[in-house]
Amino acid sequence: MQINNFAAAVEAKNLKSTIIKSDWRKFFPFFMLVFLGNPVQAQFAKPQWWFTFNQTGRFEDRWSYGLDLNYRTTGLIPLNSSLTAARAGLNYHTNTGFRVTGGYAWFGTYAPEAEQTYLNENRIYQQLQYYHKRGDINIVHRLRIEQRWREQFINETLEETISTFTNRYRYLIQFDGTITDYPESKIGLRWQLANEFFIHNKEEVGYMLFDQNRTLAGVLISPPGNANLSVALLYQLIVQQQPFLRETFLINSFRVTVFQTLDFRKKKKTIMVEEILVID
Repeated sequence: MQINNFAAAVEAKNLKSTIIKSDWRKFFPFFMLVFLGNPVQAQFAKPQWWFTFNQTGRFEDRWSYGLDLNYRTTGLIPLNSSLTAARAGLNYHTNTGFRVTGGYAWFGTYAPEAEQTYLNENRIYQQLQYYHKRGDINIVHRLRIEQRWREQFINETLEETISTFTNRYRYLIQFDGTITDYPESKIGLRWQLANEFFIHNKEEVGYMLFDQNRTLAGVLISPPGNANLSVALLYQLIVQQQPFLRETFLINSFRVTVFQTLDFRKKKKTIMVEEILVID
């Protein structure tokens, strides 16, 4: 009798687990439809080209700096500038895969149709990043909080501007893995896939909290004989809300990012967590 009761309990537990998995799979398409339903009504904006230089320098076992420079354009010949940016931060590393960052960024959005050359934005940001492995795949989670002071036009005449303040919350998940294992004398290739979701709050946020979503995919190329330098070639799809126009846009963008990783440590290294290149 006890054996029969035990078998029945195990069968019930397995049935419950099967139902849970079945329900999760059943509702997954629903969540995807909810998430993608809004972009279906969006319209495409001009394609963009993003060029980024990203440098990380490790000067102590637990401390490093991060610096990146950005330039965006909606055309190559001729160049049709849309944004220029610079960001710098100080990183604190742990032996558990966590990294804490605080920093400042400046963004300049070009406004060629107005008398003013560009609109300024100043940001202070705090960031928590966690890295772990699943088999041969690197997985990075990043949570960033930004305090943004933005210059915006008051109306469609594009003559006067006001300064607005918003908080923005960003969550990124990135996966990367080896395409081919080459010795150091050959070019190294890795694939990258990432998604980042943005929401914001405070007064002037438009008609919805959703700000944008970015989906990226591409390859990371490491030249032979230079372990400190890598180039990422990526395609990015942006779903972005425009509060001023009360519309949502889809933006196809192509990204070229140069990564430089420096290590100035002279003492014995006690934190050996691998440094993962994260697209920003």
